[in-house]
Amino acid sequence: MRYWSEIKSDHVETQFNATVDGAIAKIVYIDAWRPECELGTVIAKVVLTLCGDVIIIYIDNIARLNVYAQEVIQNAALALRNDEDSDISKNVLTAKGTTVY
Repeated sequence: MRYWSEIKSDHVETQFNATVDGAIAKIVYIDAWRPECELGTVIAKVVLTLCGDVIIIYIDNIARLNVYAQEVIQNAALALRNDEDSDISKNVLTAKGTTVY
C-alpha cells in the first residue's frame, strides 16, 4: 500500500508581493492525501525564482524518499524549468535547508 493514496501538483500561485515574497515567480504546491483521510495536506513546494532557480521546499520529510512523491515533485520542477510562458534563464541553486532539482 502506498503511503499517500493521491498526490497532485495542480495548485500554482503566481501573484506575489515583492516586498514580502522577494524574488518568487511561481510556486507549485504538492498536495497529498493519506488513504484513511479525506483532507489533503501540502507535502512540498516547488518554487521558481525570478532568476530562474528551481527550489524544492519539503514540508513533509517522507516526501524526500517516497518514490511516488518524488515523481510528482520532479515533474513539477521540470515543468517550471521548461515553462515557455517565462523568459527566465534556467539556473540551479543550492540553498541551505532545501533540496534543489
